[in-house]
Amino acid sequence: MANSVAFRPVGPSHAISVGTGTGGTAVTITPNGNDQVNFAGFLNTNAFPVTITISPTAAPTAVAPTAGSPTDTVVLGISMQSPMVIAVPPNSFSVAGVAGSSGTIYVTPLVAQN
Repeated sequence: MANSVAFRPVGPSHAISVGTGTGGTAVTITPNGNDQVNFAGFLNTNAFPVTITISPTAAPTAVAPTAGSPTDTVVLGISMQSPMVIAVPPNSFSVAGVAGSSGTIYVTPLVAQN
């Protein structure tokens, strides 16, 4: 049997606006209580991909990668049916996103249940 990990939300989910070109404003995600965030679930329900930047401090403006110009970003696929779980900096972290059109992504701070 394969190993599996259960995740538990440790803070509220956030709706984050993403913009075109220069991206949206960075949003800081902070857990509730004494739990330490280790992961976050990212969900893009838009009909276009969204590029996000994650940082332990205020996230820089997200920039989509182009041929010959890689970036330190994560690309979320279109019309996601379930969140992509990504390891994030512990405790609070910032997220900013950019896309070809304006839209919204959803972020939920998570902790792994052992």
